[in-house]
Amino acid sequence: MLRRVVSMLGVLLLLTMLVFVATEVLPGDAVINSLSADDLSLMSEQEIQVLREKHGLDKPAPQRYAHWLWAVLHGDLGHTIMGKTPVTELIAYPARNSLLLGVLAASVAIPLALLLGVVAAYWQNRWPDRWVSGGSIVGYSIPEFASGNFLILCLSVWLPVFPAVISAFTDAPWTELASLALLPIFTIVLGSIAHLVRLVRGGFLDALNSDYVERARLTGVPEWRLVWRHALPASVIPALSSAALYVAGLLQGIVVIEKVFGYPGLGLVLVEAVDKREVAVVQAIALLSAVTVVVLNLLADVVIVILDPRVRQPHISPS
Repeated sequence: MLRRVVSMLGVLLLLTMLVFVATEVLPGDAVINSLSADDLSLMSEQEIQVLREKHGLDKPAPQRYAHWLWAVLHGDLGHTIMGKTPVTELIAYPARNSLLLGVLAASVAIPLALLLGVVAAYWQNRWPDRWVSGGSIVGYSIPEFASGNFLILCLSVWLPVFPAVISAFTDAPWTELASLALLPIFTIVLGSIAHLVRLVRGGFLDALNSDYVERARLTGVPEWRLVWRHALPASVIPALSSAALYVAGLLQGIVVIEKVFGYPGLGLVLVEAVDKREVAVVQAIALLSAVTVVVLNLLADVVIVILDPRVRQPHISPS
């Protein structure tokens, strides 16, 4: 685990370089793209150059990267070019909303994928398996913008049960998410659990056909205990890394879902920041997403070590 932590720090350092380079290759000038047409018509070239110097955009890229990395290590994500708003304050509210949506969607999707995968594997090649496998593939094949708009049409237009657009939350978003965000959550779950279902199904089949489960069955262990005590923990292990990536993707903010439902999350902020060339905002959101992926993968490795005793045992030489 110590080696994993050290490698994680190296990966994070490399990711900061990639994030910085990715914002560097964006087309156009950051200052000019962030200004409106009216502002550009009123500003001279000297004033624009002063604005570049004020934000350090006139310095060489390596120097700007070192300054940005040093600031990030001290908790300073910079300021926007227009408005001089601290990036931390700008993304705090959308990050909270994306976190709430991601946690709710994951709390529904992961147990549901686990249940469906076990059902499909236990009744392999029977109608539950065919229904679960076919339904998950169909749900995965439908684009999220299509399923989201279809749900809006059915449950917001034809049958006005849920709001079609979620533009803002109060200071107590949990009470509103229970009634307002069901459509986005259902859209996320519908289109994203197929891969987890297939992984759980394959792992559960391998566990059911393993020697230790067969020995337990021959000794008279009840079937329910074989499923829940012996086969299920072993089937979860192969899906943990994918589940970590899945949760990381949810917590980063799903751009398509947020765009369809007007959800005030990080996805909308990222699209707007790229359009306006707010480099500091793009760097902050990209870095936050990268850190989320790396940390959740590390947590998945920790859980695998806890659940799988084979990982904790040293390799024994054949001699």
